[in-house]
Amino acid sequence: MKSKLVVFLFTFISIYIFFNREDWKQNIYEYDVDGYYTYLPALFLYHDLGKMGFHHQAHIDFGVTEDTYYIYDQPLTGRRTNMYAIGTSLFELPFFLVAWAWSDHVDGYNPDGYSTPFQIAGHFSNIFWVMLGLFVLRRFLKAYFTDTVTALVLVCIALGTNLYTYTIFSAGMSHPYVFFILACMLYYTQRWYAQGKPAQLYMLGMLAGLAVITRPIAIIAFLIPLLWEVNSVQLLRLRFAFLAKQGKNIAIAALFFLAVAMIQMSYWKYTAGHWVFFSYQHDGFTFLRPKIWDGLFSYRKGWFVYTPMALLGMAGLFFLWKKHKTLAPAFILYFMIIIYVVFSWRNWWYGGGFSARGMIDSLSVMALPLGMFIEWIISLKRKLATTAMLVVCTAFITLNMFQSYQYALWILHCERMTKTFYWKIFGKTKINNAEVDRYLMSEHDYNEEVKDRFDNK
Repeated sequence: MKSKLVVFLFTFISIYIFFNREDWKQNIYEYDVDGYYTYLPALFLYHDLGKMGFHHQAHIDFGVTEDTYYIYDQPLTGRRTNMYAIGTSLFELPFFLVAWAWSDHVDGYNPDGYSTPFQIAGHFSNIFWVMLGLFVLRRFLKAYFTDTVTALVLVCIALGTNLYTYTIFSAGMSHPYVFFILACMLYYTQRWYAQGKPAQLYMLGMLAGLAVITRPIAIIAFLIPLLWEVNSVQLLRLRFAFLAKQGKNIAIAALFFLAVAMIQMSYWKYTAGHWVFFSYQHDGFTFLRPKIWDGLFSYRKGWFVYTPMALLGMAGLFFLWKKHKTLAPAFILYFMIIIYVVFSWRNWWYGGGFSARGMIDSLSVMALPLGMFIEWIISLKRKLATTAMLVVCTAFITLNMFQSYQYALWILHCERMTKTFYWKIFGKTKINNAEVDRYLMSEHDYNEEVKDRFDNK
C-alpha cells in the first residue's frame, strides 16, 4: 500500500507543480521536443508528413524552433526527413487526440497543434507514462522486496533523480517514455521466466520494437532478458538450448518487433528512400574517444554529480551479486555497456538539459540494485545505519528537487556549467547576471567542443 501511495503522491506533486508554475502555458515544443512531436500535427492536422512545410509558419506563429537543423531535404525522394525517432509521438498520440477534440469544440482555440490544449497534452502525456512506468516498476520490485523497501526505491527514483526534472520541468523528451518501456521489459522478463506464457514473450518483442523507434540505444537493455539468471558458461548453453525450443514463440515475438519497427522504417522509406537510415546527419558515436569520466563526474553534466542517487544504485550492484548471483551479471553488463555507449556520443553532454539525461532510461534498471542496497541496510537491524541511509536519501532527494528548481529558473545553466559556477550558485534562488558569463566560460573550452562535434562528422 505504501508503494502505491508513493506513485499517487508523485503524480499529485507533478500536476500541482505544473499548474502552479507561472509559465505553465508556455510553448514546450522547442528543439528536440518539437522534433519528437512534430509527426503528429504533420500527419493529422496538416497532412504533410513528407515535407512538413507547415513548420516554418508554426515557428512564426507559436515560437517553435526553426526546423533547419533537424528536418532536412532528401535529394533521392524530394521529401524531407525528421531526424528524431518517431516513438515518442506514439506515446503522445492519445493526449494529442484529446487536445485536438478539445480545440475543435471549445471557443478560442484552433486545431493547430500548438495552442494551449496541445501544450497541456504534452505535459500530461509525460506525467501519465511516468506514473504508469512507476506502477509497472512497483509490480516488478514487489517480486523481490517488501512493500516498504519498494516504496523507498520508488521515492528515491521518482523524486531523487532527473526523472523528476524531465517529468515536470522538461516535458516531451524521449527519456521518460523509455523509462516506461524498460520498466515493462523487467516486469515481463521476470514473469516470462517464472510462468512461461507465450503472451509475455510477445510483449517483450513489442517492447523491443518500441524501444528501437523511441530511442534506438535502449535496445541494449534487452540483453537482460537474454541473460536473465545466467552467470556461467553452462547456464548460457542451457539458455540457448531453452530458447531453441521456443523457436515458434520467438518467431512470433520477432514479428511483433518487426511490426512496430516498421512504423519508423516505413517513414524512412517514404522520406529518405531507405528502409534503414541513419538520420542524425551531424552527430554520431566516437567509440574510440568515450567521455565516461566527464559523463559521470564532470560539473558540466556528471550523472553522479547532479544525480548522486545513482551512486547508491551502482553500489547496489554489489549487493545484487551477493544475494542473486545469477541475476547480477546481466545488470552489471548492461550498465557497463550503456555507460560506454551513452558517453561515446559525440555530443556527450546531450545539449541543454539537467544532469546526464542519457541515463534517465536506465533508472528502471537501476531500481533492482538500489533496492538491494536499501534492503541490505535495513537487514543490518541497526537503527543508526538505517537512520543514516534515510538521511542520505533525503538529502539526495532534496538536492535533486532544489537543483531541478534552479534549472527551471535558468540559474543552473542547461549546458555550460563549471565547477566554479556550480559552487557560486549552490543553494541560491537568485544570481547576479553580470557575473554569469565569466563563470560559465572559465573552466572548459565549450566553443571548441561544439566545433569538434561538427568538424568530425
